[in-house]
This record gives sequence, structure tokens and C-alpha cells, in this order.
Amino acid sequence: MNMSTETLRALYGTWRIARGDAKGLTFFNYSISGFWRSFFAAVIVFPAFAFLRWHDLLDAPENFPVERYMTVEVVAFVIKWLAFPVLMYQVLPLLGRAERYIGFITVYNWSSVLQMAVYLFALALGTLFPMLGPGGFVMIAVVAMLVYGVYIARLTLSVPIPTASAIVLADFLLSMVITSIGIRLAMGQLF
Repeated sequence: MNMSTETLRALYGTWRIARGDAKGLTFFNYSISGFWRSFFAAVIVFPAFAFLRWHDLLDAPENFPVERYMTVEVVAFVIKWLAFPVLMYQVLPLLGRAERYIGFITVYNWSSVLQMAVYLFALALGTLFPMLGPGGFVMIAVVAMLVYGVYIARLTLSVPIPTASAIVLADFLLSMVITSIGIRLAMGQLF
């Protein structure tokens, strides 16, 4: 299967899963090469990530270190994409789910494309309809995508909802820590 076919199948699978259809899991390549190719999702997501970081800079003060901030954010983006799989490589054997690692990370990686699309849509809605306040639609999208992540973890790892929730919360918190360290580094205020 070539990369474009595999990408389209995986994205369709994430859409099916988001609709509550567990048969969406049949659209992914669970081989070792499919696992590594799932990191291509980061390449797909990156332009939207860069746009969101640029959007954050619209309210930045005049003397804000834009170049340093963007450099640190790109490095943090790469670290985020690597940190969670490394963490799960250590955690899943403790849960007795080591054999499900490749499938979980493969689906979780590809799901980030759909998640980013939802965030961008929420940002657009917030701009068009500001009645929920700044970030109102984005907050709804974050909650919906956390629920989506829990569903993916539950399906791919065959774990109870509290365990799946803890895994997704770990990813969320890890991402927040990396982001806040990145912002402090960009501002030259780590300590």
C-alpha cells in the first residue's frame, strides 16, 4: 500500500471512529512500517499548528521575541510528538497492554489530523460567532477531542474508561508542560 492510500484510509478510519464506529479501526496499517508512517500525521498537522502559533502572536506585545518563540514552538512540537509515544512505551507494559502499543500509537497519531481540523473549525466559529467569549468554541472542541481520545484508547487498548481517561489526561498534561516550558524558554524566563 502506498503512502497516499494509507494516509487516506487512516484518515477515513479516524472519521469513522469519531462517529462512534469501532469498525474504523480496520482502516489502519498496524505493521511496524505503518506505525512509523503514522508519524507522517505530524507533517500534515504542522501547517495548522504553525498557523495557530501565528494566531497567538496577534495579541503579542511589540517587543515580543517572535523568532525565538517560533523556533522554540517548532522544537516543542517535535518533542510533543515523540514524548507521548515514549511515555506509553513505558506505561503500557505496566498495564499488561504492551502488545497493543503499535496499534494504539498508530491510531492515536492519525487521529491528531482530525483533532486539528476540529480545533481550526472551532477557532473559525469563535471568530464568526464570539457570543461564547474568547475561546468558547475552542474549549468545547478541546473537551470533545479529549472524549475522542478516551474512546480511541479504550478501543485500541481494551482498557476501562478510567484507565483510558488517565492515558489521555497524561498526554494532555505532558503537552501542557512542554508548551509552558517552551513559552518560558522563548521569553528567556525558564527559572
